[in-house]
Amino acid sequence: MHSAHSRRGHLLAFAGALCLTPDGVLVRLAGVDDWSLVFWRGAMIAAALFLILAARHRSHFLHHAMSGSRRAWFCSVLFAASSMMFVLGITHTTIASALVILSTTPMFAALYGRLFLGEVTPWRTWLAMGGGAAGIAVVFAGDIQAGNWLGNLFALACACLTAAHITVIRSAASGMNVMSVYGWGGVLVATGCLLIVPSLSFSLESLLVLAVMGLLSGLAFFMLGEGAKRVTAPEVTLMMLLEPTLGPIWAFLVLGEKPTLWAVLGGGIVIMSLLLHSLTLLLFSRDS
Repeated sequence: MHSAHSRRGHLLAFAGALCLTPDGVLVRLAGVDDWSLVFWRGAMIAAALFLILAARHRSHFLHHAMSGSRRAWFCSVLFAASSMMFVLGITHTTIASALVILSTTPMFAALYGRLFLGEVTPWRTWLAMGGGAAGIAVVFAGDIQAGNWLGNLFALACACLTAAHITVIRSAASGMNVMSVYGWGGVLVATGCLLIVPSLSFSLESLLVLAVMGLLSGLAFFMLGEGAKRVTAPEVTLMMLLEPTLGPIWAFLVLGEKPTLWAVLGGGIVIMSLLLHSLTLLLFSRDS
């Protein structure tokens, strides 16, 4: 039973991470300013998740949409902040650099799990965190010269906040309604942007891109959150290696954006560290 439970969690996390891989390209294709993009991304994510929630629960929709503890609302705030940082990171540096830095989310998740959940952090995780820190340093070294350091800081903040809201979900186990949490997170970030967004107008093409972005992001965060209930937060976030691996490929194929040498080197260090961590985690779990 427990094994099937864990397999379902890994499958959900994998599918969720896969849905996130074109997110950086969609941000660029939307063709609107930063704050309008943050607003519409949050609004579309909220709309997608509440529509899914309504389809699942129908007459009990309001009960499931409105029910939430203080911990759930705190998680919604964290998600809103991470969503904002993601968009600002993608728009202020290259997609490859931003995604490399975002791939360090598992390391922050492991650290938070140790500090707040009392989860044991094995030596292999600390080694992976050291490798990830080295990779980030390489990316920052190259992008400081290119003037993209601000986008890297936004991406780093997004990694910290993403790990935080996944850890909060993990701490609540099955007691948290993930779709409601992320739906209200989308509402919060959209509401906050109303105060500063210069314009809410957009073209039909932008509307289609934003709708696809909202649907994919909504499905992704739902599946990642559901996966976090079944396996540890570092295992969930390790699945998100798909994004820094496939995201730059999408960027090259669709936008013709080539990653810098620094991003390739730093990304290679980060991804190799996390891959080795995943392999040792798999081997040790089989032996135990």
